[in-house]
Amino acid sequence: MTFKKYIPAVFTVALSIPVHADEMNAGTVHFTGEIIEPSCVIDGNDGTDNNVPLGTYPTTLFANPGDESSLVPFTIELKDCPLQTDGLTSIQLTFEGTTVASSNADLLAVSALTTAGNTAATNIGVAVSTFNRTDTLLKMDGSEGQVALDLPTVDGNAIRQQFVARYRAFATPVTAGPADADMTVNILYR
Repeated sequence: MTFKKYIPAVFTVALSIPVHADEMNAGTVHFTGEIIEPSCVIDGNDGTDNNVPLGTYPTTLFANPGDESSLVPFTIELKDCPLQTDGLTSIQLTFEGTTVASSNADLLAVSALTTAGNTAATNIGVAVSTFNRTDTLLKMDGSEGQVALDLPTVDGNAIRQQFVARYRAFATPVTAGPADADMTVNILYR
């Protein structure tokens, strides 16, 4: 006679017990804030544009690459800016323009042909820097982090940043002709 052993199987059953929020000291997080329309406007000496006369100089002033004309101060003023808040304390200005070469992003190219049909000066560009850091030229490639300005804390206050511009030779010989250049200023809210 053969005996077969029977081993009873034991199963463990886990019971799901509901947990109530009030038993866990739960709370609610309320998120508040505001989304605003950017509103700073450039207040230039010609609407939103600034016209900065750099002056007239002889070609002999620019005998070597790197030679510069006198510094000409100008101001960019912003009006109708939002007031400073915890989430928005400052703005950034970025600068763009056609440069003399992609490897020289801090020197604006002068126009190749003027509206009067005159050929523009050659081997010369326009360099711009902040008034308090004249040795550091602004990059004209839209780079961030160059100029940050605090937003006003009182309604109606304008924001002002002082700059200087000058002609700078990047090669020789510099030839005579009109030397006009344009720089676009962008306002970034960060």
